[in-house]
Amino acid sequence: MVEVFLQWRDDYLIGVEELDFEHRDLFARLNELHEELAHDADRARIENCLGEICARMAAHFALEEKFMRDTDFPEYDHHKKEHDDFLEVIIDYAEEIGSTRDITKRDELESELQHWIIDHVTTSDQELGYPKERTAGFWKKVSGSIFPKDR
Repeated sequence: MVEVFLQWRDDYLIGVEELDFEHRDLFARLNELHEELAHDADRARIENCLGEICARMAAHFALEEKFMRDTDFPEYDHHKKEHDDFLEVIIDYAEEIGSTRDITKRDELESELQHWIIDHVTTSDQELGYPKERTAGFWKKVSGSIFPKDR
């Protein structure tokens, strides 16, 4: 058994149920990738896992961005740029890893993923939650789910 790559901790919670669920899921997916890489899985399995992560991240970022627009989040442009830049980096790594067996690229990818996801969830994404010290007018709050009721 391989050591857990990313350990979820409740202090990563931001207080928005749908986004917290997706953050936990991303941690699980990144741990699956780590398992595949540690066991030197065949290229197709690694590419499939990376493709799934890229798709999940793109969907997650779209959900976060919808939430930010719906709540008039003042740092939307900056936060979206973080998403766009990171997705581009991960897609580049996925393409490189798909075309080479170079273990250093795998290590770089894991390091980049680990650093970014922890940093982003513990800093930028924390601003999306509802800490008590926020004033009611800081940005429009959404009651309940971030999904419309008529969905």
